[in-house]
Amino acid sequence: MKNNKGFTLIELIASFTLALIIMFFLFQIVIVVKELYVSSGLKTEMMIKKSNIEKQIGLDFNTLEITKIVACGTDCYTFTYSDSSTKILKVDRANKTIIYGDYQMTMMDGSSIGEYKITQNTVSGVGTGKNNTILIIEIPVTNKVIADRNFGIRMVYQYDNRTKNLGL
Repeated sequence: MKNNKGFTLIELIASFTLALIIMFFLFQIVIVVKELYVSSGLKTEMMIKKSNIEKQIGLDFNTLEITKIVACGTDCYTFTYSDSSTKILKVDRANKTIIYGDYQMTMMDGSSIGEYKITQNTVSGVGTGKNNTILIIEIPVTNKVIADRNFGIRMVYQYDNRTKNLGL
C-alpha cells in the first residue's frame, strides 16, 4: 500500500512556481502604484506653486495698470504700475527660483526653468479706446519625472499700444 500523506516533488515545484508568479505580479503592481503616488504628489505641488505665483502677478495685472517694463538683466524685468509702484519678475535658474516682488517660489528637485519670454501681439482694426495689444509673459517650468507637462507661468495683459508705450 502506498503512503499518500505528503506532497510529491512535482506538486511542490508547481505550488512554489505559482506562488512566485503571483508575488512577481503583486510586486509589479506595488511599484506602479508607488510611481503613480509620487507622480500625482509632484504634479499637485507643482500646480500649487504655479498657481501661487500666477495669483501674485494676476492681482497686480487686474488691479493696476502697467505703465512701463524695463529689462533689469538676464531673465529679469521691472514692471512699473500706475500707482508708481515697481515689482521685479526675475528667474534664477541656478537656484531654480522665480521671484516676483516680495514673493519667491523655489522649484522642486528635478525641475528646470526654460527660456523667459515677453512677447506682444497687436491686432489691427480694433476701434479707438479699446485694447489692441496682448502682452504675454511665459516662463516654462518642467520636471524630469513628468517630462510631458509644462508647469510654467503664462500671464496675459491687454493694453492699447496707441496710447501707451510700455518700453519693450
